[in-house]
Amino acid sequence: MEHALKVIEFDAILQMLATECETPLGRQAALRVRPSVEPAQVADLMALTGEALETLDEGPPSLAGVHDLTEALKLAAKQAVLEGEVLARVGRYLEIADAVRAKLAKRNDRPLLRIRAQRMPDVPTLRTKIDRCIDAEGQVKDEASVKLGSLRARRATLQARALERIQSYVSGPNRGLLSDPIYTQREGRYVLPLKAENRGKIKGIVHDSSASGQTIYLEPQDVVDIGNELRAVEGQVREEERRVRADVSGAVGAVADPLLDGLDAVTDLDLALAKARLGSRQGGCLPKPLKGPRVKVVQGRHPLIDRAVVVPFSLDLGEGTDVLLITGPNTGGKTVTMKGLGLVVAMGQAGLMPCAEEVHLGCFSQLWADIGDEQSLQQSLSTFSAHIRTVAEALNGLKPGALVLLDEVGAGTDPAEGAALARALLLAFQRGGARVLSSTHYGELKLFATNAPGFMNASMEFDRKTMRPTYRLLVGVPGSSYAFHIAKRYGVADDVIEVAEAGVQPESRAIAETIAKLEQAEKQARAAQSEADRLASQLKRLEASLAEQEEQLESSRRDVRQRLAKELDEVLRQIRLEAAEIFEDLRKSPTQEGRDKARAKLRDLQNVGTSFVQEMKPKAPKLKPIAPPPQGLQRGMTVRVRGLGQTGTILEPPQGKRVAVQMGAMRTMVDVGHIEVIGGPKPEPKRAPTGAAAMMRHRAQTAQRELNLRRYRADEAADMLDKFIDEALLAGVERVRIVHGKGEGVLREIVRQRLKNHRGVKSFALASAEAGGDGVTEVVFE
Repeated sequence: MEHALKVIEFDAILQMLATECETPLGRQAALRVRPSVEPAQVADLMALTGEALETLDEGPPSLAGVHDLTEALKLAAKQAVLEGEVLARVGRYLEIADAVRAKLAKRNDRPLLRIRAQRMPDVPTLRTKIDRCIDAEGQVKDEASVKLGSLRARRATLQARALERIQSYVSGPNRGLLSDPIYTQREGRYVLPLKAENRGKIKGIVHDSSASGQTIYLEPQDVVDIGNELRAVEGQVREEERRVRADVSGAVGAVADPLLDGLDAVTDLDLALAKARLGSRQGGCLPKPLKGPRVKVVQGRHPLIDRAVVVPFSLDLGEGTDVLLITGPNTGGKTVTMKGLGLVVAMGQAGLMPCAEEVHLGCFSQLWADIGDEQSLQQSLSTFSAHIRTVAEALNGLKPGALVLLDEVGAGTDPAEGAALARALLLAFQRGGARVLSSTHYGELKLFATNAPGFMNASMEFDRKTMRPTYRLLVGVPGSSYAFHIAKRYGVADDVIEVAEAGVQPESRAIAETIAKLEQAEKQARAAQSEADRLASQLKRLEASLAEQEEQLESSRRDVRQRLAKELDEVLRQIRLEAAEIFEDLRKSPTQEGRDKARAKLRDLQNVGTSFVQEMKPKAPKLKPIAPPPQGLQRGMTVRVRGLGQTGTILEPPQGKRVAVQMGAMRTMVDVGHIEVIGGPKPEPKRAPTGAAAMMRHRAQTAQRELNLRRYRADEAADMLDKFIDEALLAGVERVRIVHGKGEGVLREIVRQRLKNHRGVKSFALASAEAGGDGVTEVVFE
């Protein structure tokens, strides 16, 4: 399998995978990834990647900061004292482990990630100890021990005294004895640059001299005494720091085994997340499992080719097809397709996400590949010999369920013998239970694959008009090599091409012509199928549009019925109120004149009610006359097709009783009786009723019963609310709804304050959950 992985450039995929890892351990593991041949293990790998992909959407815990501590932990287990920087890295590792465990250890919906999170070390005592003793830079903290804090304080005091004394020489009366008014250090001791002629004028120890001998570097005696004491204290500090590191290292060594196991879990988790990140970045998919060695790819892509230029391929190998034989011109994409399929299988069985819209994958037992020129000068192997050696190794080591990729099988030798050998090899692989994807230029193999059980032809499309390959894989039809066309494209003279064509055997020419005709027929069939699919899709969209319009119409009917019922209730309420006023006036003035006025008002009120009832009755629809008449229909007229509710354009004058109409992308014949020319006379507007009662009825009918304040500023919402309440009260509306949304509650508070202080409001409250909840206030007026 290693040779096959090299040939299909699987290592390039692993390099990309390694860049997605966050830890050194993950990157090392990424470069070691290999496809599994065990179906159960492949299923687990894909399930783990699937869980990681879901975790990416939620924001996974970061693993950056976990170093490779394997050797350090093994040393700690043997009582070695670790450096402070290493202990700081252990502390960071424990911090990340706690974060991973907190996020994933209880995710029952992610069982594979949960198992790895639960393996993270849970040693809070050790983490606390490291945090107390070691800082992020690996330095031992002052508070690591009382003794260490005291020693460091003493060291600081001595350093201050030493600086004070040495500074007194630089700025004091002895300044003139110095070459320069500065001090420096030699071997960690403070010294003065004393002129050589002043030797002996300041007591002390000479540590160095300048190259010219004019200056000596002297440590004054009083500074020597302080420096000696400082050296002693610094030695005690180092010893105490080592004791602290030894203590912390011992605590690390005591739990080295769970820490090492946790590193393995971190590696697994980092690798799984990297696979998910790479797959997401490449637009890959999670393969769906199949039984047995089979692969079905829909719109697969080679992951190492730019997505903007790569041409996807689709194929199904293993379900009734043991051998898929690809033919077509050179540089037409055969090799890319074979490598692409090999990477789909290798990536899928390694837990990676193949680059495709959809992949169905059954586990293959082996992967063999013979692709490209493997000529070896060192081993005295020709191209043919190198190919045959690789193929022989595959055939001798073949297991049932293997995937075999063969590029130009049988090429590089006598064509007749090569074709016969290629057919024998393909049959041998088929008998051995392998699934084979092979390319060839041999016409004999193309004809053989047409009728052989388990064999299927495929080809790479070639555009004869542009004389260029399209790189599309066509399954089910053999392809031509187009050698003469390609030679002509690259400048070979026409007379040379004619001589070459004349030299082709009649049988070969007949085969080539038959294949070319088959290829052209397949191309036409695909074009017809594409057009049929387009029309079917268009019909489905039209049906869906009609269904949606029907649903909208029914919804409108329900809304109208509800609105009319509310309007009727409101008009009846107004009639009852006016009738009550009439009877009250009659009671107060029981004279004949009063009775006459009451009768007149009652008649007016009855007329209002009768008029409203008449308006409520459904009216028979009046069909608009066809204008112009059928004989006047002309090309280019914009019309509406009755029954469909669609507009279109007349393409040509009527033919009999039917006319051609273009509606969007659809051209159809329509009965002229269903045609209505847009722009005909509009119906005269209905005259509005007059009178006070009619005005009140008009207000009751047209008054809005809901106000939507969302997306308005607070000042705009307040003005709109005041106007809405006034209009509702004038129209006599009993209750309304105010939609202010939930949000931060600013609009809701404005609405509450306005309603609370309005005299016309009887009550108000937030709506029920079904009616909008906290985002809606329902109001009842007096």
